[in-house]
Amino acid sequence: MNKPIIEEGYFNLTNLMVFLRKHSASCLKYSLYITLIFVVYFFAKTPTYSSKITFYTNYNDVKQSSLLSPFLGDIANLDQAGLNFSISEYLQSDRFLKNIIQKKYMINEEDISLIDYWGVHYNNYLTLNPFSFLKTINRNIMFAHNLSIEERRISFAKEVLSGSILHSENRRSGLNTVKVIIKEHPSLSKQITKEIYFAVLDYANQINNIKANEKIAFIEDRLVEVQFNLKKSEEKLLEFEVQNKNFRTSPTLLLEKNRIQRDINAYNQVYLSLLDQFELAKIDSKDNTNSVFYLDREIQNSSIEGFGLIQGILYVFFMSYVLFLMLKLYRYRVQLFL
Repeated sequence: MNKPIIEEGYFNLTNLMVFLRKHSASCLKYSLYITLIFVVYFFAKTPTYSSKITFYTNYNDVKQSSLLSPFLGDIANLDQAGLNFSISEYLQSDRFLKNIIQKKYMINEEDISLIDYWGVHYNNYLTLNPFSFLKTINRNIMFAHNLSIEERRISFAKEVLSGSILHSENRRSGLNTVKVIIKEHPSLSKQITKEIYFAVLDYANQINNIKANEKIAFIEDRLVEVQFNLKKSEEKLLEFEVQNKNFRTSPTLLLEKNRIQRDINAYNQVYLSLLDQFELAKIDSKDNTNSVFYLDREIQNSSIEGFGLIQGILYVFFMSYVLFLMLKLYRYRVQLFL
């Protein structure tokens, strides 16, 4: 019979210690069993390996401002180069995942895609992990019925890849860290990490080139508009001088002529500046220089991922002991908490 720990609203420490001494042996015994299972699982499970890469994305090519900026309008906004997309969102995009799983990797001395390496296991129920078993059942139940076998393999490969990537970013410095955790093959994580960097770099360059092409289209429209206004002002000046040959003797006509000439000068300056910007934009459209820079290239972790053996034993033993003790308290709650 267990003596109550809380009786009539008062806590009895002595009765608690008696309860712990009485049930600690059984809790320790079950905790040792759980710990032994963990040790067996530790040596039987497939090891996981990781690689990481770090790179900066805070590059910004600042163009020199011009005194003609008010005339150029939105060209100033198109001058800004750099990354204008979220690395984290890109790493979870279907575009990125599909790109990575379709590439070939050296696995067991064979060039193979992740679709063929991972995708074939989309309906594999042979696992010791009950959560993985239930997840596989749920996945195959939830697949759309019109999906082909190849589409299911692709979907599963993308799911595995997405769950293998860890990304963090220092927003102040622009430093991005990408870590890839892969089971069984240590070199595979390093290969995937390298491909991730190239995928990010390629997408960044695409953005910069697209922006440059947008700038070219914008400048071409402005050139047509400015050239039209310039020609119109020149024709207006010609017509003025033909009709007013003695304009120098008239202050009003002289003022009107000067106004027309100022318009011509302004349009000339804008036109020349636009031509300069147009040439720079054509260069930018072909520019594939890096806007993403390595800090550390792909580095493979020298140790296996996850808990170490000693750390895992201590953690599992302590947590299982506390769990069994809580179950004992719950089982005898009527006697202990009156």
